[in-house]
Amino acid sequence: MIVHQDVDLLHALQSSHDASDALETLEQLTSMQQWSDSLRKERLDHSRMSWHHHANQLLHEGLFVNEYTMSFVAHKDLVEILRPYLQRKEYNSRSTEPIAVEHMVAAGLRHLQGGRVKDARHIVKTSRAVCYAVVDDFIDAMNSAPELDINFPQNADEWRAVNEGFRRRSFNDTMSGTVGALDGFFQRSNRPTMKETNNVVSYYSGHYESYGVNCLAAVKADLQFMYFGVISPGSTNDITSYAMASALRQVIESLPLGLYFQSIPRLLQLPFVTLRIRVEMAFGRMVNKFRILSGKVNGSLDRVSAILNACARLHNFIIQRDGPCEEMTVEMNASKEEMHLQIRPDIAAPLGMSYLPTIPDDSYVFEMEDGVSQTREEVVNFLSDNLLRRPVHNILRRRRELASAEQQRELDDGWVFSQNADGGVFAVGTEFISPN
Repeated sequence: MIVHQDVDLLHALQSSHDASDALETLEQLTSMQQWSDSLRKERLDHSRMSWHHHANQLLHEGLFVNEYTMSFVAHKDLVEILRPYLQRKEYNSRSTEPIAVEHMVAAGLRHLQGGRVKDARHIVKTSRAVCYAVVDDFIDAMNSAPELDINFPQNADEWRAVNEGFRRRSFNDTMSGTVGALDGFFQRSNRPTMKETNNVVSYYSGHYESYGVNCLAAVKADLQFMYFGVISPGSTNDITSYAMASALRQVIESLPLGLYFQSIPRLLQLPFVTLRIRVEMAFGRMVNKFRILSGKVNGSLDRVSAILNACARLHNFIIQRDGPCEEMTVEMNASKEEMHLQIRPDIAAPLGMSYLPTIPDDSYVFEMEDGVSQTREEVVNFLSDNLLRRPVHNILRRRRELASAEQQRELDDGWVFSQNADGGVFAVGTEFISPN
């Protein structure tokens, strides 16, 4: 009797009619097993990382936040949130130890921080194929957990609470009514394939000389995202992306009266520096924490979108658990050298830094030396050789500005302006004006 390789031993022996057939069947199965074992490599037991020992070592060294971008308590909360979504079947594993949720979260966080999967596998002690699968599972779990959703405020009271946060951090009571800052973020990625999109060229960004996607984000005063979406190809401007973000547009256009966003697109108020900087700080902090965004993200468009959304959700989660870093309220002490250079902290400026006048006061004397500016000469020669001049409308506009400034100076000196029958404007001293 000839026995197939996939036939179970017990089933094969039971189907044998006599002792001789059973003995022949057993010999065949034994020889096949020996042949199969000779072709396989020796199995190595993947001894998993001891998360308890690993975490205690990092806490003892004060490096846990440095390695995992969040506190140990926040990490424990994240593990519990993702636990229902990160359950693995271990019956195919070649290790005697299962892959714990802590291992999967550690591998996923290290990948989003810019690490390579092939390096993370040596830390959590898994095979390379399993580590890639674990990282993908982590990203999908981050985008599946409702506890990590990015949501807008739900009513007028919550919107006004966000406005109070902006007023506290802008140090400017005239900013009343601002409930968010909106801006776009370009993320480089692989060139999409024709299977992913019918217009590959639209993903090209001439400014960055690369392919990518355009994200649109709305940020609260504490740098949390209240909206984050991968909206359009990289070459799309923010105004067009805003029109495509139906959920964002619907919320902004239905805001209660007196509340608005700081941003570029029309229908939104133009930005003030102290508020518009918040969205730039949020993008900067997210990229600084998750260094995978500082380069080109590999993968399909769906995978790039999933990675970006996972980073945004983690960004909010860390702020909610560990609190925002108050750069604008940190006390700054100026050294003697800074005082000499007229570099002083400004509490009303973002990050406490601002531009100062070129000449701080009349007593400051600059040391000047005679010389020739080669750059200026080159510019002047280029303009002259190419007959380049300022546009006429610019010249006329500048003349009107100078005339208006002169009128204002005369007005400050006690003059008022009147108009004759021909439409001409002339100045009259205030002493010639009737009190009535």
